[in-house]
Amino acid sequence: MSEETEKLEIKISYLESQCDELNSALIEAAKTISVFEKRIEALERKVEDLIEVSGEARPNRKPPHY
Repeated sequence: MSEETEKLEIKISYLESQCDELNSALIEAAKTISVFEKRIEALERKVEDLIEVSGEARPNRKPPHY
């Protein structure tokens, strides 16, 4: 095998390894994003429920420290 071919195979091997690592990181990021999306949806539902219970989107009263 020629030296150039060997160098190319080493580079390809390194790039394949890097690609696998990036793919794993992307999969983990997608899982984390999915969890955050579910949490945001739950929070949005809670806010909507609170708005329904209070009857108004923004209370028209002063904060307790006034």
